[in-house]
Amino acid sequence: MKRLLFISMLLLAMMPVQLAAQVNPQKGYIITNDNDTIYGTIDYLTDARNVKACLFQKNGEQGYRSLSPSDIKGYRLAGDGIYYVSRLFNGDERQELMFAEFLLQGGVSLYRYYYDNYNYFGFVDNEGKEIIIRDDKLNDDLSTYNHKLKERRLKVQEVNALMNKDNTIANRLWKMELTSSALTELVKRYDEEYCTEAGDCVVFQYDKKKTTTVLHRFYVGAGITYASYASPSYDYNVVNDTRYAEYSYSGVAPTFLVGADLHFPRFSRNLNAQVELSYTPYRLESSKVNREGVHPKMSVNEWTGRIGLSHVFSPDRRITPFVKGGLLFSENMGMKEKNVEYKHRQGDNGQVTEGVLDMDHGNGMKVGIYLGAGVDISCIRISASWKNAWGGKEGLKEKSSGILTIAYLF
Repeated sequence: MKRLLFISMLLLAMMPVQLAAQVNPQKGYIITNDNDTIYGTIDYLTDARNVKACLFQKNGEQGYRSLSPSDIKGYRLAGDGIYYVSRLFNGDERQELMFAEFLLQGGVSLYRYYYDNYNYFGFVDNEGKEIIIRDDKLNDDLSTYNHKLKERRLKVQEVNALMNKDNTIANRLWKMELTSSALTELVKRYDEEYCTEAGDCVVFQYDKKKTTTVLHRFYVGAGITYASYASPSYDYNVVNDTRYAEYSYSGVAPTFLVGADLHFPRFSRNLNAQVELSYTPYRLESSKVNREGVHPKMSVNEWTGRIGLSHVFSPDRRITPFVKGGLLFSENMGMKEKNVEYKHRQGDNGQVTEGVLDMDHGNGMKVGIYLGAGVDISCIRISASWKNAWGGKEGLKEKSSGILTIAYLF
């Protein structure tokens, strides 16, 4: 038991290492310095990585190449994915060539630079003049508030001068959050009203699911559980020379569950974290009957939480098999036995009386492991798993359990 728990906890502890070793491949293309477009796969990771280099694998080739902002003009994910272009960043004390996110193209264009854990936004007019403003949180650090306020006022005035055909720009900049979506809408409205001679304004929208840190999918389902329980050791219940019969209980019970898969696309394409909560009302009988007409029974309402990992094979296909495993924590509520036989002796040589009674074992916590496999077919999940758990107090002892469920994914 201790060995199984140790192995399970070790697997969970290795999860960050396993995730960090993975990549997040996305279809896309690069634009060379000769304006050629080459299609392939881009390892899309974090902002800090994306501005420094593009990890690119050309279609038909093996392995990724690291391309710097000096090697290519830019790169983009397929399907209107996020668009990076090589630009010289001069919003800090020193200039640096980096990949900037191209947000909007028009009479005034807009770029986002990620530098030293800050977001910078570059407003560029059709003559190439650029004003860069940093997303400073004015209320984050009161000791630097006045300095930040002075810098913000200066930059707002410069942007207002760049977009001087609209005298409301400065006031709107003061009131809005400096985010990609808010500033894109600001510049888009300006271009469409005052810069029509530059042609249509192009907004480089992208699928947020391509770049989100965590994707999640929920499911609800039901199934059946086969379980085997054993009576506790009644030595601890020998009081006044009363002894109780011990039984084994087995049978099936309904199971109801809810859960969620958590996918980290920036780290792994096949590995998911999984959390699940299930409820199983056990109502089982013993095959051992010593007294005619008396059938020993047991009941317990079990709530179980599971946390673990699942490895998905062929995640892009309609039929996707998977394996899973992890730790479980159960709360057994109302553990009871009915029709338990007993023998009571009064004194050393006294009369022996026999009968049946009900035993109430109360509640109890259990810790264990589970292993399983299944298949997702569109929005339907069919799964089978085995679990084993160990209690921390005297009571009904779970020997083994197998679960078969069908769930709906949404």
